[in-house]
Amino acid sequence: MESLTSPKITVGLHCVRLRTKSMYVNAVVDPAERTFYDPYEQAAYWCVATQSGFGPDGEPVRPDVCRHERGCCGL
Repeated sequence: MESLTSPKITVGLHCVRLRTKSMYVNAVVDPAERTFYDPYEQAAYWCVATQSGFGPDGEPVRPDVCRHERGCCGL
């Protein structure tokens, strides 16, 4: 199986348990996509440990908070 990657999740910065559906879809992203839509965060994230939108500490799962500073982070 190929390594799971996402343009919004950086290896070494974000928790390895952080997931989003875009990591499982092999699609070519249109470079001009940003010109078609209003910019807003539409991705749904979940934690592999809890299989939900909340981490083991009960806090929400998002790239801006799932980092090495968080106690439950599995870097």
